[in-house]
Amino acid sequence: MRRTRNVIILVVVLALLAGTYVYLTKHPQQAEQDTESVEISKLNKDDIVKMMLESKDGSLTFIKKDDKWVAEGNESIGLNQTTVDDIAYTFASLYAEQVVEENPQDLAQYGLKEPVVKATATLKDNTTKTLYLGNKTPTGTYYLMTEGDPKVYEVWMNHGEHLSYTLNDVRDKTLPQINTQELTYLKMWKEGGRTIEIKTNESQTEDQAQFGLGLWQMTQPYSEPVGVDTQNFQPVLDALPNIAIEGFVEDNPKDLAQYGLDKPKGELIVKDKQNTLHILIGDDKDDTQVYFKTADSPSVYVMSKDKLSFMDTKPYDIMEKFAYIVNINDVDRIIVEAKGKTHDITLTRTTKKAEEEGEEDEEVTTYKVDGKVVEEDPFKKYYQSLIGMTVDAENDKQLEEVPEVKTTFFLNKGNKREVHVNYVPYNNDFYAVFRGDKAEFVLSKQQVDKMLQDLEDLIAGKLKAD
Repeated sequence: MRRTRNVIILVVVLALLAGTYVYLTKHPQQAEQDTESVEISKLNKDDIVKMMLESKDGSLTFIKKDDKWVAEGNESIGLNQTTVDDIAYTFASLYAEQVVEENPQDLAQYGLKEPVVKATATLKDNTTKTLYLGNKTPTGTYYLMTEGDPKVYEVWMNHGEHLSYTLNDVRDKTLPQINTQELTYLKMWKEGGRTIEIKTNESQTEDQAQFGLGLWQMTQPYSEPVGVDTQNFQPVLDALPNIAIEGFVEDNPKDLAQYGLDKPKGELIVKDKQNTLHILIGDDKDDTQVYFKTADSPSVYVMSKDKLSFMDTKPYDIMEKFAYIVNINDVDRIIVEAKGKTHDITLTRTTKKAEEEGEEDEEVTTYKVDGKVVEEDPFKKYYQSLIGMTVDAENDKQLEEVPEVKTTFFLNKGNKREVHVNYVPYNNDFYAVFRGDKAEFVLSKQQVDKMLQDLEDLIAGKLKAD
């Protein structure tokens, strides 16, 4: 019984296939026509100079100026040129998936009695092309008609989306992109915090670059510039590319106070060798987003608050911790005063002429402590002890500058040729470090004691190079 039923089904299937074959062989042209797209509009895209989209929500007009699209009446708003071009491509190369009805009697069923969108393109020769967009079909495509043609077409969904664009859909949502590998400047502050300002260190030496030191200098908030710790600064650099417009709020607000942007709650300025990103931060929109604007535009946007969390970075966390570091080649003399003694350290440089042609002259440095010549390697070991001292915390006390240990550096380059770094007791374990009449950091007395002991060992000839 089951075998008989299967045979019957097989016969029916074969009969249907045979019938289809016979039909196609007798109607080959008709079969080909059914699979071909129908041309609706074919224009030269570059000849389009104006496009108008009219809907129940209003009209939106784009005009070509200097080979760029602008929104008529809103010329100050940056547009995503590629997105606007999508509309032009629809006018320039529009094909139907199929003709739905040749002479429709009821346009309302297609949303074309009162079209959802009336789209008109104007060409250089002042001729126009008008399209009428209807409803979306159950499969996601769209119904469409053209002016002067009674047919109703079905068009690809992208065409329907292009003709339905609003100003928000086509506005440029990008911000200036900063190449963090070429960062030259950063300034940031948030309400309740301190301003951090970082600049490229123009005087970075080859030795510093080799060890990742001295690439940037922090010029705020401290009274004297300090180096930036590249490793600790990296999370800030990593966060910068994530800054983005996530939503549009208002183009020309009459009152920025409603967004907290009349008196911003924060500011970020970042520069590389080509671009500048400058944003002002306002109130929280909600628990997850914050209002912001660019400095050169009135438009208000929102972005996720967590994308700005790097602005909570504390300046101490990303600074190099050296009490004072300077390249030995920039130093001519150092005076160290401590425990009733004053030591005078000098570095005298002379040029030794090359003995043979083609060889370079050699710079020879003579190191002396209190007029006595010391060997180069032990001296450099002491120098590392002197400039290698690192601070342990920020100073939270008001102290009078009455130092137990004083160091004075005499430099041979830069605007400031005499630098005083003095050490004033903070408590039994720490010194406050005074530079430029201010003590902003503290360091352990152990480091200073070791530096002084290394100096005594250098004088006594006991300090050995590693």
